[in-house]
Amino acid sequence: MSVVVFKDVVKKYGRIKALDGVSLEIEQGACVGLIGVNGAGKSTIMKTITGVISRSGGEVSVLGFDPWQHKPEMLAKIGLINESPALYPFLTGTEHLKLIQNVKKSITNAEIDEVLEKVGLGERKNDKVTGYSFGMRQRLGMAQALIGNPELLLLDEPTNGLDPVGIRDLREIVSGFREKSGATVLISSHNLHEVGLLCDRYIFINKGKIVAITNRDDLGEDLEKEFFKKIEGV
Repeated sequence: MSVVVFKDVVKKYGRIKALDGVSLEIEQGACVGLIGVNGAGKSTIMKTITGVISRSGGEVSVLGFDPWQHKPEMLAKIGLINESPALYPFLTGTEHLKLIQNVKKSITNAEIDEVLEKVGLGERKNDKVTGYSFGMRQRLGMAQALIGNPELLLLDEPTNGLDPVGIRDLREIVSGFREKSGATVLISSHNLHEVGLLCDRYIFINKGKIVAITNRDDLGEDLEKEFFKKIEGV
């Protein structure tokens, strides 16, 4: 079963095509890296998946839903983290997840404690976010994405600003969640090496077009070299 399907999707901003005939499929349970330089169209794909922006042409299906016709039902099954999670500085980590609990009634207090422990915030869960470091805020953003066991996990440049320990921990959290839940994961990044240990498959995008789709086993050991080869069409 395909969880995300794009067929000839176009997104225009005036004369500029942010997406230019993008077609892709992401299978259930896969972990896929969406790779490209800044401005290639990665975030536009992410925002199209979540229905934040409309398409100018083509067809989109996410978890069997039209992202614009059935947005609430679709978003209830999606977890999202980006490089700058939207947080309230004077709420605690626990209070942030209780906001989600107000929408997703099935989430228990025990699940909130569990996911905060999982992302390394168990001892700071009752501290206000204003006292969190950047890395801790990213961890809280990850907790927001994981709570409720989403079927589709979207990570948009999740390692930006993280130190090596934070990047390692993020990989372990995502790998553990995927193994336990069987969720589908899509990671957008400009750095192939950062997602190289996580993903099974890679979609390379440049100037709004898919330029290559490849499996991890088909890539060489020099990931930086492979990145430029795919992006530049070598």
